Amino acid sequence: MKENRLKILKKCAIALLAAIVTAVCLIPFFGSAGKSGKIQLVVDLHGYTPSVSRIPTAEDPDVFNSTYYIAEAFMKENPDVEIVWARTKPVGGMDSEVAQWFTTQIAGGTVPAVAFSWGTRYQDRDWYLPLDEYLDDEWEYGGGYETWRDVFRDYIWSSNSIVNARGEIVAIPVTVYPGASTGYFYNKTAFQTAGVESVPLTWKQFIEATEKLEAAGYVGVAPWMYFDTTTTFDAWVFQSVVSPSYAGALMDVIDYDGNGIMSSAEQARACLEGVFSTEHEYTKDMYRTLKYYYTNMLKKGWASIDYNAPWLNGEVGIREEGLWAIPSENSNVVRAFDYGVFVAPPVSTDSSSYVNEVEYSDGPYQPGPDLSLNIMKAAVEDDPEMLDAAVRFLKFLTKPENVSLICIENAGVLGAVKGTGHSNLIDEFISQKFPIKPDAAWPAGFTDEYGDRLNRTFERWVNGEIADEKFYAQVDEIQQKGAQSFVKNMGLDTSGWNIGGAK
Repeated sequence: MKENRLKILKKCAIALLAAIVTAVCLIPFFGSAGKSGKIQLVVDLHGYTPSVSRIPTAEDPDVFNSTYYIAEAFMKENPDVEIVWARTKPVGGMDSEVAQWFTTQIAGGTVPAVAFSWGTRYQDRDWYLPLDEYLDDEWEYGGGYETWRDVFRDYIWSSNSIVNARGEIVAIPVTVYPGASTGYFYNKTAFQTAGVESVPLTWKQFIEATEKLEAAGYVGVAPWMYFDTTTTFDAWVFQSVVSPSYAGALMDVIDYDGNGIMSSAEQARACLEGVFSTEHEYTKDMYRTLKYYYTNMLKKGWASIDYNAPWLNGEVGIREEGLWAIPSENSNVVRAFDYGVFVAPPVSTDSSSYVNEVEYSDGPYQPGPDLSLNIMKAAVEDDPEMLDAAVRFLKFLTKPENVSLICIENAGVLGAVKGTGHSNLIDEFISQKFPIKPDAAWPAGFTDEYGDRLNRTFERWVNGEIADEKFYAQVDEIQQKGAQSFVKNMGLDTSGWNIGGAK
């Protein structure tokens, strides 16, 4: 109990400090509003926020400039607006840390008008302004498009990270992943030595490749250490591999309206109707598959191992990493072996009878949003001038030429709008075959509170602290309560739902 109280006090202290720092940082801008007469538009672009310095330094060697120059051009075209960058956000933090930051900013009246929060991640908190009406505005930047909506890739408007459970568009996509959010970087020399003849296309082939690498003396697979240092459903292996594979096989049940997309409302309904219950063998198989990754595929003690040096020394066969790491990997002069990158392989029928056989496309198949931006209600709902400035900025930001600048500098993303360029550094990666994943996902608690409970329960199961049946009972309870909380917070109409039933 004492340890929990200390953690709570620590979080409160951090939140208070963030509020104070934010207030201090913003005072000069808001305080000068009356003198300059300009609208102070606070913008949070998360990892795309421009660097403080335009030139790399020893202290800050990695700079990002494109959004700085885009903002400068916007302010020149819109002299009544001044962009103020939000710089106190924990960009590398967990979802709960980011949520706490937003909560503090909203309470203090300093929340950015334009912000990144993983699209619809916090939709049940009612933080986001619906944007449908603005997307139907006339497009004023040419290119043959009539409305702002027309500029974007057509399929993007069906994404659950863009559209909330009420069917409202609450996020504007700027970039999309180059077919996947993460890739597996592999040591070509290690593959040859271990007798791995080709990159794996299915999860079973992936397991077999890691086993061969281990037998040859290599680390079979190293997780992404910047984020995935805990046993969690937030990890990419769940989000990109296991979740869509098993949820996709249930689309004939989950897709209640028959439009080929599993909305977040349909996901909650399916959960409350028992579709994801552990009374089904396919549900148990899904959890066992995820558990196997942590208990059998990762090296014991993986969470405390820094794999950077072993990778550079040629000791790691496969390493999970974001595609944005390609430029730094290409420029690395320490690594003495050739590397490649392959797409995260989905679970297919060669390892489970509860999933569908995987089909592939040549090149990325409807890649999901990477940078997507919300307009925060608390910042604009009583300030029509601020709302107008926020909409104008988002329109300007999503001009194809501006998105191209971002994509070329980032190097690991594609544009969410039509007619954009990208870095040639990812040409080899996007020329591969990509799994055609259904637009479906397995639930992971639905809300922050229940998502955290699910993660902690799963970790205890993986660590052998609770038996299978106890885990199954607890996870069902958590998923049900999370779905109930989500439905209540979103105000969803549940008439016609067979709540408490089983499929």
